[in-house]
Amino acid sequence: MSDQNTTNEPSQITRRNFVKNATIGTVALGLVPGAMASSYMQAPGAKKKLKVGVIGVGGRGSGAVIDILNADPDTVLWAVGDIFKSKMKAVDGFKKKYSGRVDTDDGKREFVGFDAFQKVIDSGVDLVLLTTTPVFRPEHFKAAVAAGKHVFMEKPFALDIPGLKSIISDAKKARSNGQSVLTGLAWRYSSHQMEMHKRIEDGEIGDILSTSSSYSGGGRPNKMPDIKYKPKTMSDMEWSLRYWQSYLEHGGDGILEFMIHGIDRMSWSMGDTIPEKCYANGANIVPTVGANAWDSFSLYFEYADGRTADFFGRQVPGTFAPSGDIITGSKGRAVTNGRNVAIIKDGKTTWRSSGRPGFVNEHKILIDHIRRGKVYNDVVDKFANSHACGIMGRNAAYTGQLITKKMLLRSTDMLIDTKGLNFDTPFTARPPAQPGKTKFL
Repeated sequence: MSDQNTTNEPSQITRRNFVKNATIGTVALGLVPGAMASSYMQAPGAKKKLKVGVIGVGGRGSGAVIDILNADPDTVLWAVGDIFKSKMKAVDGFKKKYSGRVDTDDGKREFVGFDAFQKVIDSGVDLVLLTTTPVFRPEHFKAAVAAGKHVFMEKPFALDIPGLKSIISDAKKARSNGQSVLTGLAWRYSSHQMEMHKRIEDGEIGDILSTSSSYSGGGRPNKMPDIKYKPKTMSDMEWSLRYWQSYLEHGGDGILEFMIHGIDRMSWSMGDTIPEKCYANGANIVPTVGANAWDSFSLYFEYADGRTADFFGRQVPGTFAPSGDIITGSKGRAVTNGRNVAIIKDGKTTWRSSGRPGFVNEHKILIDHIRRGKVYNDVVDKFANSHACGIMGRNAAYTGQLITKKMLLRSTDMLIDTKGLNFDTPFTARPPAQPGKTKFL
């Protein structure tokens, strides 16, 4: 297919027999009975306590702890780590809410510092929750896999192509070792979305022709003050890590930190494969002085078979904030609107449902696999490709150029190297992107 081909004409390939070609990984994984059994394998029905360690106890990390403790009554919070000492206050809240299920040995397994991740991993845990600032995810995941741990890791788990390749490589090692890995793209694990996509895969709306998705919010989380208010005694690195959502280098921009949920749903509908090309638009409509992350993106993708998909995302206060999908098939449409889903055929709604994101369900699925000695892995050829879509779209918007899959997968641009990073590491944010001037690397 020529890089200049932007036809909207769909091919005859169907949703059910769609071949996932030219992905970063090689084998799509779900339940893999043939993989080597985990060291945690136990007899069905056994109630061995599962020791959980969390690395990063900010808002999402605290949420993940609550989710996993709610998902299985035989889980115990065993170790906690963060680069900020103030985050350890969350442990008191866990103890009050889950009496008897928090055992950090009177605080001896509560670790602070940039090496806290390794101390949590080495503390005797069975399962690690990776919920730090996303820039650290590849380094922490590598260490967890090397230590033989099962892993839950929050999105986004990679901010650039070198980081994504590292994640995929270690996910394959985890699979071979019998370790389960599950990613926090929670809409994938919501029961109503899962039921809708099962119906789609069973052919209820025919062959998928295109998808239009959106994921928007009323403003950026953890809004950063004007950088002139940065304390003189605080390093540039510490400031940027405290307000990581505002920095491309730490969060991957809003397109990965937030909008990845909608991009992932789009990718799910289109067969979990990387598009052939993308062009895009974006902007920093309400800029924050000193930051470089954008708040708006519009993406257009074309796939190898000529099918197309588009995505819209925005995080601007006071604006309309659509979040949903229109999945168009040859026999009907599947529509999501916030928490509501429906299938429409011949102008009539033939099925509908509603629900919440699968924050607890995803942990139930992960723990069920661990307890049964089965391997679960949603990274290889699945969520890795959703991240590739996000990185492709960001680069297309930043540069204003057509970005192809071939270009994307050759990218060597690493936003930041976390090895040895600490608060004293020099940090200068990249200038905000300027379409037509910013170069693809």
